[in-house]
Amino acid sequence: MPGRPFISGDTVDLCAVDEDDLAFLQDTLNDPAVWRMLSSRTPLTERQERQWYEQRASADNGDVNFVVAVDGDPVGSLGVHGVDSVNGSAELGIFLAEEQWGNGYGTEAGRLATDYAFDQHRRHRVVARVFEGNEASARIWEKLGYELEGTHRDQVYANGEYLDVRYYSVLEDEWDGEK
Repeated sequence: MPGRPFISGDTVDLCAVDEDDLAFLQDTLNDPAVWRMLSSRTPLTERQERQWYEQRASADNGDVNFVVAVDGDPVGSLGVHGVDSVNGSAELGIFLAEEQWGNGYGTEAGRLATDYAFDQHRRHRVVARVFEGNEASARIWEKLGYELEGTHRDQVYANGEYLDVRYYSVLEDEWDGEK
């Protein structure tokens, strides 16, 4: 069960990743419906998830990782990654457990994280990547006012085929956190 919310929304809370969250994260990332929409290509072992937690979940490199929680239960994860302090940019990435899709949790988590990136980390530009075929993810960023910057054709090889990756972004002066 996630710890105390670091950021609270109307329905969704963003909580620091804790050791108790590792089994949920591993199980969710190993779900074929989830990993096929991400850059994951191999099964994630308990040891690998623990190593990620020990090395990266609390790293002091500017990256921030959250568990997305609803009513105190984990429903997904969100990261603010690729923090570029020189140029003022960062990338958001979200995944939710399949049974949580379609409830608006990703959109609210994306809004909270975008606010966080602009308000707490002085980012100027926030980006999100969407793999071809993940229309639900594209809708999140479009609803939040992110602009489609472009498509990198055949950028990743996953599920036996080359997939395009769409890049979305929003600048701080364009951001309307009320969406």
